Amino acid sequence: MTWIDKTLDSCPGQVVVNDSKTPSGRAHVGSLRGVLIHDALARAARQRGLDATFMYGCDDMDAVDEIPHGTGDHFFEHLGKPLWAAPPPEGLRRDSMAEAYFGEFTGKWFDATDSPVDDAPGQFDKLGVEVEFYRMSDIYRAGRLDEIIDTFLRAAADVRQIYLRLSGAERSDDWLPFQPICEACGRIGTTYASGYDGETVAYECRPHLVTWAEGCGHSGRISPFGGNGKLPWKLEWAAKWKLFGVSIEGAGKDHMAASGSHEVSSALARQVLQCPVPVPVPYEFFTLGGAKMSSSKGIGMTASELTAMLPPELLRYVVLRTQPRRAIDFALDIAGLTKAFVEYERLWRAAAQGDAEPNQQQLFFISQVDYRREVPTPPVVSPPFDSVVSLAQQPHIELANHVASLGVDMSEADAEWLAHKEAVARKLMESRPDLAGELALLDDAEAKTVLDGMSNQQRAFLYVASSLLRQLEDWSARSIQSELFDAARLVGCDERSAIVELFTVLYALLFGRSEGPRAGSFLEFYGRRPTLERLDLSEYSYSELVDETAVPLIEWDAAVHDALGRDQRPEFLPLSRAGHETAESTTDGEVTLEAFIRNDGDFLCAVRTVCREALKHVAAVLQVDDSDVPIRSSNPFARGSD
Repeated sequence: MTWIDKTLDSCPGQVVVNDSKTPSGRAHVGSLRGVLIHDALARAARQRGLDATFMYGCDDMDAVDEIPHGTGDHFFEHLGKPLWAAPPPEGLRRDSMAEAYFGEFTGKWFDATDSPVDDAPGQFDKLGVEVEFYRMSDIYRAGRLDEIIDTFLRAAADVRQIYLRLSGAERSDDWLPFQPICEACGRIGTTYASGYDGETVAYECRPHLVTWAEGCGHSGRISPFGGNGKLPWKLEWAAKWKLFGVSIEGAGKDHMAASGSHEVSSALARQVLQCPVPVPVPYEFFTLGGAKMSSSKGIGMTASELTAMLPPELLRYVVLRTQPRRAIDFALDIAGLTKAFVEYERLWRAAAQGDAEPNQQQLFFISQVDYRREVPTPPVVSPPFDSVVSLAQQPHIELANHVASLGVDMSEADAEWLAHKEAVARKLMESRPDLAGELALLDDAEAKTVLDGMSNQQRAFLYVASSLLRQLEDWSARSIQSELFDAARLVGCDERSAIVELFTVLYALLFGRSEGPRAGSFLEFYGRRPTLERLDLSEYSYSELVDETAVPLIEWDAAVHDALGRDQRPEFLPLSRAGHETAESTTDGEVTLEAFIRNDGDFLCAVRTVCREALKHVAAVLQVDDSDVPIRSSNPFARGSD
C-alpha cells in the first residue's frame, strides 16, 4: 500500500484537496513538490471513482514582506501592502505583483471578470495538473469569509490562548486576530486591530510593528468584512478548511512540526470553528544538488526554468517517485539526468508490458501528463542521455541522421523520445556549458596530444581495443564493453581496479577527462566507424609491452597447465618482437609466446613469455605434435583491415 492509498483510505466520499501559493517572488523548483503531491492525490481519488477536486489558491492578500531578488528598489515603497496592491515587477505582465508571479508559476491569469483565463500553456498545463483556481482577495471581497471573521473576532480570547499554549506566542489582551488595510497608506502588514463592536474594529497603522515595513501612524475604525483586511495566516488556513470543506492538505515539514503552524491551525479549526481538520500530508524539501532554495533571495532554479527544461513526465516522475516524508535532492547534472532517464524508461516499459507491480503502476500513472489515455508505446532504441549530450555538441552531427547512419530503424516513439532527450541536452548546453563541456569530444589534434602523454601499456590497450572491435559482429553496448575488458586483460591488466583505471585513458582519448559515460553504451551510439577512427590514432611498441608484462617461462608453463587442469584449451601465438609477425618468419630464435586463456571468471586474458623454438615448447607442454598446436586465428596486437 502506498502513501497515496493510505491517505485516500481516510477520505471516503467527496475529496477536496487544497494548496496555495503566496506569490511574493519567482517560484523556485521546491514549490512544485506540493503541487504535484496534491495533484497525484486528486488523480488517484478520481481513479477510485471518487468525486475529487484540487483547489489551488493565490494568497494575494498577504503582505509584501521582502523585496524579491533582482528587483532593486522597485518594491521598496510597497513593503507592507497586500500583494495584489503592489505593481508587477519589470518584465512580467499583468496588473499586480501577485498576478505576475502567480501567473508565471501556474500559467493561469485572472481577467477582469475574476475568472482564470488561458493565454498560453503554463507550468500547470504542461505538467497535466488539473486544478480549480481561486484568489483570496476575491474570497474576502465577496464576503465569503465574513461569518468566519466574525466568529474569530468574538473568540479572540480563545485564539490568544491557543497561540500561547501551542506556540508560546503571547498577544496583548486587546489584540484581535485581524489585519485591516490602512485607509491612509494601503498597508496591511503594519496594522494592529482592537475593539471589535460587532460591526467595526479599531486599528492603528504602527510605524514599528514589524521590522520590514513602516506604518504611517494613521488610526481609525473600519469594517472587517468585504475585503477590508484579512485574517492572520494561521487563522486563514483554518478558515479555508471550513469554507471549502477541505479533506486533504499537505504542507512542508517546517509547518507540520510540533507546535508549528499546522498544529495551531488545527486547534483553531476544532475549538473555534468547530470543523474537521483535513488529512495532513507532510512533505520534505525538494532541492537541487543539496542547495536549499529561496524565491525572495533568488537562490536556486525557478520552477518555470525546470519545467521548460525537462519532459513533463520525467519531471513528475522525479518528484513523485520519492515518498513525501523523504527529502528529494536531485542532481541536475549529466549523471543525475542520465540515471533519471534510465529509471523512468525502465518503469515505462514495465507498465507497457504489464510487468509493473501495483505501486509501480501507480507511480507511472501519476507521472503522466495525460493520465486517462492508454500507456503509450515506450522507446526501444533509446541512447543514454550522457551520450546524447556528447554528440549533440558535435556541429557536424544531426542526431536523427546519425542514428539512421548506424543502420538502426527508429520507430515514431523512439524518434520522439530521442528528440526530448536532445532538447534537454541543448538546454543544458545553454544553461550549464561547464557541465555539457565535460562530454565534448576532442578533435584529432587534441586527441593526439593526449596520446603523447600516455604510457606504452595505455596506448597498447587502445590499439588492441581497436583490433578487437574491428572484428566485432554485434555492435552492441554489451559486446563492446566485453571487448574493452578483454583488451585490458590482453595487455597485462588482471585486477579489476587496474582495468577500471585503464578505462580512464579511453575517456581521455575521447573527452580529455578521466571519466565519462559507460563506455560500451557511448561507443554503440557513437558508431563503429568514428570509434575505430579515434582508436586508430594510437600506436605502441609491442617490444616494450613484452618487457613490461612478460613472465618467466616457468610461470607461463604453470598458467597453461592450470588452464588445462580446468578443462580449457588455450590458443597460442608465437610472435616476433615486433608483434606483427609470426615466429616462423623471424630470423633470430627468440620469440614471444602469447597464451590466450580464460581465467577463473571465464574472462579472456593473455599470458606472455619469451623463449626459443616456441612451437616446440608449446607442443611439449601440450604433449602434441608441432602441427597440432592450436594457433589463434587472429592477432589482436596487429590491426587487420576494416
